Amino acid sequence: MRARTESDADAMTGDDPEVADVVIVGYGPVGAMVANLFGQAGVRTIVLERDTEPHTMPRAGATDDEVLRVFQAAGLVDQLLPGLDLGQSTQFLSVRGDRLVTMRPSGGRNGFPQLAFFYQPDLERVLHEGVARYPHVTVRMGVRVEGLHEDGDGVTVWAREGDRGRQTATRARYVVACDGGRSTVRGLRSIAFTGSTYAQPWLVVDAKLEAPLTDVTSFQFIGNPDRPGVTLPLPGTHHRWEFMVLPGEDHAELATLENARRLVSPWVDPDRITILRHIVYTFHARAAARWRSGRVLLAGDAAHLMPPFAGQGLSSGLRDAHNLAWKLAAVVADGADPSLLDSYENERRPHVTRMTRLTRFSGAMVQTRRRRVATVRDAILKRAAHLPYFTEGRFKPDLRYSSGAFDGSGRRAGAGHAFPQPTVRTSAGRLRPLDDLIGSGWALLGRDLDPQVHMRSESRALWTSLGAAFLSISRPGQRRTPCEVGTVAVEDLDGYALDYFDRHGGDFAIVRPDRIVFAMPDIRGLDRVADLYRSLVRGTASPPSAQKVRSLKP
Repeated sequence: MRARTESDADAMTGDDPEVADVVIVGYGPVGAMVANLFGQAGVRTIVLERDTEPHTMPRAGATDDEVLRVFQAAGLVDQLLPGLDLGQSTQFLSVRGDRLVTMRPSGGRNGFPQLAFFYQPDLERVLHEGVARYPHVTVRMGVRVEGLHEDGDGVTVWAREGDRGRQTATRARYVVACDGGRSTVRGLRSIAFTGSTYAQPWLVVDAKLEAPLTDVTSFQFIGNPDRPGVTLPLPGTHHRWEFMVLPGEDHAELATLENARRLVSPWVDPDRITILRHIVYTFHARAAARWRSGRVLLAGDAAHLMPPFAGQGLSSGLRDAHNLAWKLAAVVADGADPSLLDSYENERRPHVTRMTRLTRFSGAMVQTRRRRVATVRDAILKRAAHLPYFTEGRFKPDLRYSSGAFDGSGRRAGAGHAFPQPTVRTSAGRLRPLDDLIGSGWALLGRDLDPQVHMRSESRALWTSLGAAFLSISRPGQRRTPCEVGTVAVEDLDGYALDYFDRHGGDFAIVRPDRIVFAMPDIRGLDRVADLYRSLVRGTASPPSAQKVRSLKP
């Protein structure tokens, strides 16, 4: 199944611009995820992609449990999971090639393994098939954006079909730029892209094997100072190697097929594999000076770049997608105040900065070329092999925000953190991941309390109008209070949700569509949260009529 795609010949009819709520520029994984989330929210969306066909070469290869929740929210995780390699460990090899430490994340509280490896063309296929579910999302391939004009009502996007095709115009209320590190949209808005370029380039070799390597079953950092590297088994029979380019080596010469075959030969007979790609990359750690410019917002690589050593580049972009999509949908479809969009960068930038620090640290560990320094590093890692903080991956920054669109007075009460996802049991005895019952929108969760019982009718009307889910969570066999119609009673089989309540206090957790806790009030403060929603999300804006939303004209 393919997304509804308009050809160059019929992309435009007449001289009037096409009209949408949002234009997405770029149809890589981040743009495709935003398109899925907009489709789910009923937002009229047009996607403009420069390339004529989806990428067939892998680029990213690893993600985590937080991102799998994003796929779950988009209704795509069941399609994605069969193609993932779950439960791999990460190993660091010493100067001599000995295994120094094995890092195996210990499960986490998001309902999925904490480390997942994928083959990117398969991941993008799942995303594109997901977009095809929505007739109000249109994808136009082979269209190159050339200009933007913003006024008080929206943005006009000028694009050219092919290299010498006609210029077309698309009119939208907002533009989301997901067009990569060399973002055209970012350039058109004159947004600086600051940071550093790693002086150290790397050769990346992707190959398809006859069978998976039996002696390389984990992601491995190769700490040999003579040629630091990475080897990574991907799903199926795909495999990736990365080799540091040494001082004085010619990039073009090293990236030849002959040299790629030579470098992988210690692991596999090069005559028994198909090398798909061999290319030298120079890694970057950069971020846009601002992620919002009026009605234009940046996401993914258009907003930030980081080295690949911790596998968090694409993952950070997909977290951007989840954070931004519900906010922009609230503005264009639910009458939320546009100031809500300012919280996107306010929340996401500090988390991306923490992830970038992690990736740079990981890179510094493997890129050491001085043998004496490498020997000291190996001694430190050998001691770290006995520390659960290190071997279980607890050093990875949690998904939490210090300020933004949530109850700022409740920082000690868990607001701004991702709410955990346990397996729960319904009153009918069915076992389900919590997010499946929450759905794709807001949720009000009570600790053995029914949220509907403890709020005023006007508060209930607000949450009901937003399609919020009401759940009451108790420990197995310990339910004390009955629930009204419309509230789902569940038992927390893992204890993650109730442990969260115990740790942060509060009788209720109000959870945003991106699974971030909006507030954790007690019974007396539950109605105050509805007022907080009106203040932080609705602002002074009133919901527009459907006719007004649909009658946007350039």
